[in-house]
Amino acid sequence: MKTPLLSMKNGLTAAMLLLTGIASAQQWQVTGNGGITPANYAGTVDPRPFFLRTNGASSNPGQAILNEAGSFIVDAVNNSNVAKVKGSIVNGISNVLGSQAGSSLVSGWENDLSNGGGANIIGGQANVVMNNAGKSVALGWKNIIRNSNQFALGVGIDLKDVYSGGFGIDLAATGNRSFVIGSGTGSAKLTNNIPLSIMFGLSPTATMLIKDKSVGILTLNPTATFHTVGTVRFESLPTGSGNALVVDASGNIMVSTTPLSKMATSDETIQALEDRIKNLENTVEELKQLLLNNGTSTSLTSSDVAQLSQNVPNPTRNGTSISYYLPDNAKTASIEVYNISGQLVKSLPLREKGNGSIKLSGSDLPSGTYVYKMTTDGKVTGSKKMVIRD
Repeated sequence: MKTPLLSMKNGLTAAMLLLTGIASAQQWQVTGNGGITPANYAGTVDPRPFFLRTNGASSNPGQAILNEAGSFIVDAVNNSNVAKVKGSIVNGISNVLGSQAGSSLVSGWENDLSNGGGANIIGGQANVVMNNAGKSVALGWKNIIRNSNQFALGVGIDLKDVYSGGFGIDLAATGNRSFVIGSGTGSAKLTNNIPLSIMFGLSPTATMLIKDKSVGILTLNPTATFHTVGTVRFESLPTGSGNALVVDASGNIMVSTTPLSKMATSDETIQALEDRIKNLENTVEELKQLLLNNGTSTSLTSSDVAQLSQNVPNPTRNGTSISYYLPDNAKTASIEVYNISGQLVKSLPLREKGNGSIKLSGSDLPSGTYVYKMTTDGKVTGSKKMVIRD
């Protein structure tokens, strides 16, 4: 009798211990749990991943994993991502993180950080981080990070030296702290290999480079604050006054120390050229007449008709000479000079018969355009235009 009672006592003792253990164990409730501590958690006690799933009974459940290394993975295709490091967050398809790529954020498809360093932010498809590079950003498609502290935003950007960056398509930066913005072509990248510079362009040839407080247009070696190679066009500029811009032999543009004076308009320039051509034509005609007379006579004419010649030189600054021919039978003759308003400003009587001339000094008339005519015995013999300059 004593033996059965002892056995019952021992059984009751074991049952009580089991119930006590069950009562003290954490019971996880889907409606929430309290009293969670580092020693009282949901997870695994061995190096195996902890799976969170939705629709777990289906063939393709939604899945997130706190993997055996300690990175959190949200799969777009279940079990396709690999993270061999602690502390990273990965979501997408077939992304790979190596053992040094800790504390990184990776989102997208087929991004390769198998040889990458830590603290990278990668998004998009087929971006690659190499050479244990860390603290970099690559967003887009097929960008390559080869060194630390780089950023690539776009497609096909290849960054080599530290602190470099690119924004665009088919770009490369190989210089320390070099940046490139724009687009190359599929077969050739727009490449900035100049340290401490920013390059812009839309082809493999750069359009603009900013370097050390200088801006170069179509040159990679600016030697001035603004250095351009090629044409420069200004349109719809405001009017004003001031000093002129001058260009030296090296192409440097500077402000002239001499203030601008009145410049001839295009119409005035054309008129001056036309006057000069007319003057040359008159001179040639006079020389022709001398040659026809076998060079033995200095007469402007052999007729008995009064004639007036173009003043020489014309235009003039320091003085000019007006030649004429006055026949012997002429009784009265004169040359009158009129300004462009039609006012008579000078009348010169002619007393010498035959070939003669009168001279006007630079002080006789102010600068301007004049018309002079010859009158013989009350009849106008001819008229010419004369230009006096400052």
